Amino acid sequence: MLRLAGLLLILVSAPLAAQTIAFISDLNGRYGSTSYDKRVTDAIDTLVGLRPDLVISGGDMVAGQKQPKLDRDRLEQMWQGFNNTVADPLRRAGIPLAVTAGNHDGSAFPEFALERRQFDLQWRGRVPEVDILPGSDWPRRYAARMGSVLLLAFDGTLPGRLPDTERLFLERMLQQYGNSATATIVFSHLPMWPLTRGREHEIIDDPDLLALLHRNGVDVYASGHHHAFFAGTDDAGMVHLGIGALGGNARAFSGTGSRQPFSFALLTLEGGEVSVISRAAPGFQDEVPATQLPAAITGPLGTLRRMDGPVRLRP
Repeated sequence: MLRLAGLLLILVSAPLAAQTIAFISDLNGRYGSTSYDKRVTDAIDTLVGLRPDLVISGGDMVAGQKQPKLDRDRLEQMWQGFNNTVADPLRRAGIPLAVTAGNHDGSAFPEFALERRQFDLQWRGRVPEVDILPGSDWPRRYAARMGSVLLLAFDGTLPGRLPDTERLFLERMLQQYGNSATATIVFSHLPMWPLTRGREHEIIDDPDLLALLHRNGVDVYASGHHHAFFAGTDDAGMVHLGIGALGGNARAFSGTGSRQPFSFALLTLEGGEVSVISRAAPGFQDEVPATQLPAAITGPLGTLRRMDGPVRLRP
């Protein structure tokens, strides 16, 4: 199937059947915690029952990135808690788990080098049963195939302009593998649009990155960090998926007091279209109605318009 590392690329063949990818993100609790809220367990139990083709984590799987710094023993206990609650149940169910680093579990800021090393060590030994494509650097940045869907993950933990190393990696992988993909999904931790209040500046504000994704026909860019579900399209028709939080706190949308429930997202590829829904806590049986989301979100890179139904994959 696939293998992983920081941003993802997915490929799907002219699909005879629907393919579903579940997105989870921001699962961590308080700084240094080794356990998880019951809703995280409930969400994973629900996903085991739904049996998606793949689960992608948008980062912040453990609760690091704060002073005083954590030592290696504490970090290992935190990751063991994550494995017990999330990774191992999915593995036992035969559901692959792909990941990208978040600021709390693998930040690229130099002062969190130990947490970054522990992220790499954790995932180098827990590679899902998928094929990482040549040129990948799992788990930090990688491309992977699922059928003819291309998944591409990169390290998107720093706000502002994307570092040249990440952009060059994306460009190389998109040029090498993108032409043969029937759908391409890229993901990292930070969004490119200011989705929630108080995090307006915690985005990848990089028009060159957006142009690169558009130029190479990327269909979906998925991200976490802002703790709110939102699915919308930019001016070029590319879908931007903000993944809701399962841990921490749910946040209000920028410019509003509207706060949504904890949730995970389900993305389906079928018949040349992509559709996205979100399942909400408690219970994760009910969808978050699209009408509860802002009609549009504006940022430095333009405007996202809410998805109210399936969107055609980009040619």
